[in-house]
Amino acid sequence: MLPFFNKGANAFERIALGGWEVSGVTAVQSGIPQSITYNGTDTLGLGGGTTNRPDIVGPISYPKTRLAWFNKSAFAAPLAPWAGGGNQGFGNARKDAIVLPGLFNFNLAAFKSFAFTEDVKLQIRVESFNTFNHTEFQNIDASTNDANFGQVTSTYDPRVLQLGAKLAF
Repeated sequence: MLPFFNKGANAFERIALGGWEVSGVTAVQSGIPQSITYNGTDTLGLGGGTTNRPDIVGPISYPKTRLAWFNKSAFAAPLAPWAGGGNQGFGNARKDAIVLPGLFNFNLAAFKSFAFTEDVKLQIRVESFNTFNHTEFQNIDASTNDANFGQVTSTYDPRVLQLGAKLAF
């Protein structure tokens, strides 16, 4: 409970502004790893409809922008064995080659109870989710031949405010 307006305040300040309680939840998560898939022409000789791994041809860096979460030029199409490629047409990219965006989010709530009688109470709540309205990237397109390869494809919800009241009798 916040200590403001409890002592030394007039009756209005004590009733309306005093006695508010605050709670919050903070979520801090690092990004989870994700694999990159190659979905271009068949390099395995299986007739198509299969996915494969790409080749890693350079270091993977993270500009961390909406249009380029990671360095797309670090990945290339695997070379088929009949075209002189090794590894039987499979790419050399390891599992979980990239790391997705993390999450740093604050949710806050403030509430106050007003007692009318011993048995009748009213609780007022104000809640906010993503309180500071920080854009949180969520998904990245990880298929090499897609037009959006390497781009952020969605975000978590923006700030949401919620008001509520509960009458207990």
